[in-house]
Amino acid sequence: MLVHSHLFLSDFDSPQSLKARMSILSKTAEIGEWFMHFAADTTAWSEYLYEFYELDRNFACSAILECTDLYAHAEKEKMRALIESVIETKTERSAEFMIVMPDGRIKWHDTTLHPVLGPDGVTIGLYGIVQNITAKKEQTREQRLYQRIFDQLPAGLFVMDPKGTCVYINQAGRTLKKHTITVPAGVAGHEHGDSANTASEADVTESEKCARLQQCMTDKRPIVFEEKLTDTKGRERIFSTRLLPILDETGNMDYFIEYGLDITTKKQYALERQRMAYVAEKTNGLVMITDPDRKIIWVNHSFEKILGYHANEVIGRNPASFLQGPETSSETIREISRSLKNTGSFSGEILNYTKRGEKIWLYLNITAVYDDTGKLINYVAVENDITLIKLAEQRLQQTVEKERELNRFKTQFVNLASHQFRTPLAAIRSSIDLLDLKLESLGNSPAFVEIFNRHKHIITEEIIRMTELMENILDIGRMDEGKIELSKKALPFKQFMDTFVQTNAETGGQHRKLKYRFDAPDGIINLDEILMRNVLRNIVSNAFKYSEGKPAPEMTVYYTDNRYFIRIKDYGIGIPEKDQPFLFQSFFRASNTGNLPGSGLGLMIAKKLILLHGGDIRCESKAGDGCTVTIQCA
Repeated sequence: MLVHSHLFLSDFDSPQSLKARMSILSKTAEIGEWFMHFAADTTAWSEYLYEFYELDRNFACSAILECTDLYAHAEKEKMRALIESVIETKTERSAEFMIVMPDGRIKWHDTTLHPVLGPDGVTIGLYGIVQNITAKKEQTREQRLYQRIFDQLPAGLFVMDPKGTCVYINQAGRTLKKHTITVPAGVAGHEHGDSANTASEADVTESEKCARLQQCMTDKRPIVFEEKLTDTKGRERIFSTRLLPILDETGNMDYFIEYGLDITTKKQYALERQRMAYVAEKTNGLVMITDPDRKIIWVNHSFEKILGYHANEVIGRNPASFLQGPETSSETIREISRSLKNTGSFSGEILNYTKRGEKIWLYLNITAVYDDTGKLINYVAVENDITLIKLAEQRLQQTVEKERELNRFKTQFVNLASHQFRTPLAAIRSSIDLLDLKLESLGNSPAFVEIFNRHKHIITEEIIRMTELMENILDIGRMDEGKIELSKKALPFKQFMDTFVQTNAETGGQHRKLKYRFDAPDGIINLDEILMRNVLRNIVSNAFKYSEGKPAPEMTVYYTDNRYFIRIKDYGIGIPEKDQPFLFQSFFRASNTGNLPGSGLGLMIAKKLILLHGGDIRCESKAGDGCTVTIQCA
């Protein structure tokens, strides 16, 4: 439609010259034109449009929408709608369109359509102007990208002109209360308003800022400083601010860029760390701080003194790499990792090694430290040397083991000795019985018989006492070994108690009988008959023994709180108060028993058997005023 032409002054206003000028303008402004004639069904393009669409000059212009994929479906529909609108309204319309080249490049154009009217006012065609706006769109897109990037920055970004007036501020900067700073007149060749009046405390900060701006303008180099700002919520924040000078082509100041990073949390943490370090240096415990990767960043003096490592030897190292050794528990190591991962803390003992290779037991407390956003900052470990305690525990354990071994030997000896004693005691008893029978057949004098019977009685009593002693010792051995097992069965409790009382009277002396009262409802009770009988026999035997010459002991059975209780009261010598705490210990006898026989085992065995039975026993006494033993049945 339009072709290149040379320009000649003589025909500058000719149609051919006009076409040449339009061609030059179209290329310079990247503008093309086209014309569509409805009646002739023809479309003509200017030269630039073939270049814009990158199509051959033989391409059928009218087929741009139908025969190419330059326009997406939506763009084609938008173009058709624009054409229909211009035809119907007979008014100019404009719209932006995007095309995609075969190699994937994107181009944009702005199209303006004008209706071409005939003599009768009917639209006979369209005239279109197409302008390439790709560069503009790309620039706008880049601007939006940079704007988005700047707004995503976590720090405030300010751009100021040489007067100190803020000309740009990003999203983070908008959350801070920032004031325009006026640079005093005459700085770096610039002259601005009047100087400030007498500065208040707030103005002093502004004056300092002005001084920094002046320094930046004078030196034309970046400046870094800290400042306090207030955010929109009224909170005071601390920023590390950097001033960057932006110079024009001649080297003069064009703009300032101010970039402020919020270091409030960092400063607070540094202060806390300083305080903690001061406290840590005063403590005898080992204190160690690591980063989130568990690399040491600080240790106190006690760490160096106790473990033998200097700080510069361990900074940057994982403590596990040099403190743990061959005997450090792998389970403890795994537990530390699990606890820190799950809860952020750990407490427990660990075996470590000093620089000299000596073992050291430490009680370890590790705590994770987080910032305001929940981000892990550090781990703080406080360790206390418990080596002496662990050594004491080991010695105690060894002592307990030795004592346990001695008890095993003692039990074995007691069992052996008790069984071995039974045989000679039985032989002595049998011999006495044989002598007694022989004596009756010989017809000895009454005096000899009396002496013989008296000594036979003494021997018999001692044999009984020795036998009971051996039985008691065997019982103790069996209880220590846990070999006594209960054999409970349901028994009528009153019948059991009645039978016991009838068969347990005083064996010598006055031959007294118990004053017995069953002051409780009869019922069935689960108990080990043999064990309970042995318990009662021990208590009743003591009651008779230590109340000789006094009224007979009393036995009362009563029922309260759904339990049976058996109370045995005697009126004998009683038990001194100072002896009462030791009543239920092995081989203990009260200080006022004198020459009365006894092993000091009866009450101890009775208590163990009652506890084994699920009951309890207690004793109340006063020297010279008898004794009361109360048994709580299971």
